[in-house]
Amino acid sequence: MPDFCATGRACASRWLSLPALWLTASLVPLASEAACTLRDGEDVPSVLLPLRHEARHDHRSYYEDLLQLALDKTETEYGPCRVTVPKGYKPQVRRYLDLERKTGADIIDATATPERSERFRAVPVPLLKGLMGYRLFFIRESDKETFSDIQSLDDLRTFRAGQGESWFDATLLKAHDIPVVTAPKYESLFRMLQAERFDFFPRGAQEILDEQANFDTEGLIIEPDLLLAYPSPVYFYVHKDNVALADRVETGLRRAMDDGSFDQFFNGHPMIREVFTELNLFERTTLYLCHPHHRDPALLQRPDAWIRPWPKRLCDNASIPTLD
Repeated sequence: MPDFCATGRACASRWLSLPALWLTASLVPLASEAACTLRDGEDVPSVLLPLRHEARHDHRSYYEDLLQLALDKTETEYGPCRVTVPKGYKPQVRRYLDLERKTGADIIDATATPERSERFRAVPVPLLKGLMGYRLFFIRESDKETFSDIQSLDDLRTFRAGQGESWFDATLLKAHDIPVVTAPKYESLFRMLQAERFDFFPRGAQEILDEQANFDTEGLIIEPDLLLAYPSPVYFYVHKDNVALADRVETGLRRAMDDGSFDQFFNGHPMIREVFTELNLFERTTLYLCHPHHRDPALLQRPDAWIRPWPKRLCDNASIPTLD
């Protein structure tokens, strides 16, 4: 008889009775049901991943397919599970409410913040390998020469950034003494930049080309020489009580990192390929900011978590900002 205790399965003694063996075997489908849900009309359990309103293009396939990769990596233990993306896009606030209320959302992608990690259960694996924190700027084309003279954070502080009213990035920029003008609606920031209400609009490297192609950016360009960089991981989040799904997704993502399939997916995705072919990311003057909520050296120096490790002295004591 096989030694089930040695394989990590719970047992009352070294040898299992047939009833005990049946009970142990039943744990796998129970775990599957807890992590994924078999819904009416479906033949395979699923998880619902609503997409945020601005994720109109390549963003959809990135998060959907990466989550499916994680679920496939854990199919042996948990059983099959399919990612389902509800029709239509939802604003961030609605996605958070749906996840909190368990209505129309089992899991979401979101930039990691203390408030979100308190409200939901985070799957602490950076999904974009740090690209959200590599910020490039929309500027007015007429200001191109002015921005080409910027060489330091002190230089940048003479200009005003535009940010969403509720974005955590606005708090971080202000904490580093960078002037910020905010607006309640994401789309209006493009018009405000055109109207000279502020001077630059920092965007994640993985989203700025998509926005350039799909929003009214007349008179605006992507600033060609600067990169503002700070650790800003994007995580999957689940409901606080959904430990099984969080464990399954984290296990799957880490397996994908270990066997190389995460990097294969990342480097092969059109959204990511475009970043590295079009934006000259590492040929820019890089201005680093300390993010006080993401400064653990053990995390920042992990080569598998980021496209490149962060500077070892990124958060010297004297440079750590206080966030309200």
